[in-house]
Amino acid sequence: MKRRNAKPAKSALRRAIYTYARFLHIYISTALFALLIFFCITGFFLNHLDTFGGSASDESKEIPFTPALSELFAAENAPFENPPLAALKQYVQQQHGLSQFNRMELDEDAGELILDYSLPAGYASAIFLVEDETLLLEYQKGSVLAVMNDLHKGRHTGGAWSWVIDLSALFMVLFAITGFILVFQNKRQRANALWVTALGVATPVIIYFVWVPSITGV
Repeated sequence: MKRRNAKPAKSALRRAIYTYARFLHIYISTALFALLIFFCITGFFLNHLDTFGGSASDESKEIPFTPALSELFAAENAPFENPPLAALKQYVQQQHGLSQFNRMELDEDAGELILDYSLPAGYASAIFLVEDETLLLEYQKGSVLAVMNDLHKGRHTGGAWSWVIDLSALFMVLFAITGFILVFQNKRQRANALWVTALGVATPVIIYFVWVPSITGV
């Protein structure tokens, strides 16, 4: 009795695996439709930076202090000895959307407090001219193509986009695994599919060891 029940149980398990694999494969592919195309296209652009590197433009803008900002500096007897960094970072983020803070520089002789920020395909500097009560924003904005390239690399894109990249990578792995599982469901095409899979694995490995430059003898 146990031997008779074993075969139907294995068949049921196999059908369940194929069913769930097909379900995941279909819906992962639809969920990743836009991101797969995006990463493929931007990967091509990154591989040809000499042609598709994109461009950038440097710009600046002077903005008078708001009353709240003037009061903030007035409240500090010696703003260069005890700069209100937390309040300034909050102000810049609320007013200008900058959040990727790098560092603060002080130039007491020029009366400047400088907050440096990173942007995809660019940068921004918030320069507080204390005596003139003026905020000077200096920034570099990359082209759409340059921004797309940095989004592909996750360069200066923030925590939320980092999660997009990580989750995309996870789902792409699941997409590949479920597709490979479905290969075994088709008996007629199984052998050819396995040969193609083996070829797809071996080809980049061979290219790497034969043609990609590397250092030797060290």
